[in-house]
Amino acid sequence: MSMTIENLPEKYQTLWAECLPLLKLGRPGDDEHAAETVKLVLDYRGRLEFDADVLIPVAMLHDIGHSAILPEHFKYITGQNKLVNGKLVHMLAGAKIAHDLLHKIGYDSEKAKEIVEIIAMHDTDQLKIEDWKSWYETQNKKVFHDLDALDRYTEKRLRSMVDSGMYDMDEILKELSRLLDNFIFPEVRKKAEENLNKISL
Repeated sequence: MSMTIENLPEKYQTLWAECLPLLKLGRPGDDEHAAETVKLVLDYRGRLEFDADVLIPVAMLHDIGHSAILPEHFKYITGQNKLVNGKLVHMLAGAKIAHDLLHKIGYDSEKAKEIVEIIAMHDTDQLKIEDWKSWYETQNKKVFHDLDALDRYTEKRLRSMVDSGMYDMDEILKELSRLLDNFIFPEVRKKAEENLNKISL
């Protein structure tokens, strides 16, 4: 079944049509997360400035790397670095897939280069690198980081992660509490805290 994004401008619809089948091959809920993150970008009315022609494709493509990771691969990603290693693999695989899809549809080459760069590092804050903030050196990287993270702070998203069988609820809630400190913009962190306090599972 096709998933549409309400009020998605026509110029992004071809890319969304290319993304959707691959997102459905990834983790359960990746297609919904992509659509919801696109909506966060489209509907944003705050004071942060960004390039929508970069961030809307990033929102569609950023987790597409999970389509290259089969469920059985996760038995090899174990121990205390399970989350970290899974993040690294999906970013690198996703950058390659995004590059190929953007080239296929003839997306603007300069914007495509920036899109791929963001996808290749968008979850760097979760790799436990001491100076992770230095990786987010552009406004587009900073804004996407926070909007992507904000979508995790919903009951629907939490349930999809647990239902995937890859993580348990205690693990995810503990990680989300820790990651509140990783928001770059105070206005987005405040919204995430409000959402987290409303979650009852």
